[in-house]
Amino acid sequence: MINSTLTDKWQTTIPAKVRKALHLKPRQRLIYELVEGAVLVRPQPETLKDLYGLLADGQAPSDKSRERELARKARTARYK
Repeated sequence: MINSTLTDKWQTTIPAKVRKALHLKPRQRLIYELVEGAVLVRPQPETLKDLYGLLADGQAPSDKSRERELARKARTARYK
């Protein structure tokens, strides 16, 4: 079981184990769903607007494998 504490301002820190399991990023929106007296928390799916500029490195990819490599590098750099 993973625990966290609620502050006087009704805030909590999402434990690192949970952040890693859900692949959460800073400023990412979360969805809270009430299910039979419990709360289900999940990341809000990214939209195209969220991904804007992800591949903007000034070079056109030469093929699909290069495009995937550039996307992976850009995403890793963006969320470090």
